[in-house]
Amino acid sequence: MRPKLFDPDAVIASALPLFWRQGYEGTHMPELLDAMGLGKASFYNAFTSKHAVFLNVLDRYLSAVDHVLARALEGVKHRDEAAAKLLDAILAVARDQEERTVGWRGCLIGNTALEMGAQDETVRDRLNQGVRLLRRHFAKALSLADGDGRVLPDGAVSALSLHAVAGIQGILVLAKAGLPKEEVTAARQALLFTLQASPQV
Repeated sequence: MRPKLFDPDAVIASALPLFWRQGYEGTHMPELLDAMGLGKASFYNAFTSKHAVFLNVLDRYLSAVDHVLARALEGVKHRDEAAAKLLDAILAVARDQEERTVGWRGCLIGNTALEMGAQDETVRDRLNQGVRLLRRHFAKALSLADGDGRVLPDGAVSALSLHAVAGIQGILVLAKAGLPKEEVTAARQALLFTLQASPQV
C-alpha cells in the first residue's frame, strides 16, 4: 500500500475553519478540497466522505476547546474568578480572528446544533459530548470556594453548570446574529452575576 503523502491531522485542521464559518451544508466539496489541499482521489481514499471529515473536525474542535478551557482554569483558586475566566475563554474562541461578518464565528457546537439539530445521530453524539465537556469545566469552576471559603452544594453546582452552558451558547448565537459589542458584554456580566449568586439548590 502506498503511504499517504499528507498529514491527516493537518488537513483536518485546514478544514475546521471552513466548516466553522460556513456550516456543514454551506461547505461545498470544491472549496473543501481546496482548503485541505487534496485531490478527489486522495480525499476519498483517506476520508470516504464529507460527513466523515466533518466528524473528524468536530472531534478536533472538542479536543481544542477542552485544552483551552483547562488552561483557563490553571492556578485559579476562587469560584468567581474561575467562572469569569471560562466565560472569557469561550468568548475568545468564538470571535472570528479574521473579523468576517460581524466578527463572530460562534461556537461550532451551537452552530451545528442550530443547523443540523438531532437529525444525524453521529453528529448529535458529538454535540452531546461538547455539552458535557463545557458543563464539566463549569462544574469544576463552580465547585471552588468563593473568597470567603464558602462552597456551593452539589445540587447548585450541577444546576449552575448547565445554566452556564445554556447561557453562553445563547450569548454566542445573539453575538453571531449581530448583537452590539456592548450588549454582548452586558449579557456576559449578567450571566456571570447569576453564577456568583450562590443559590441553595
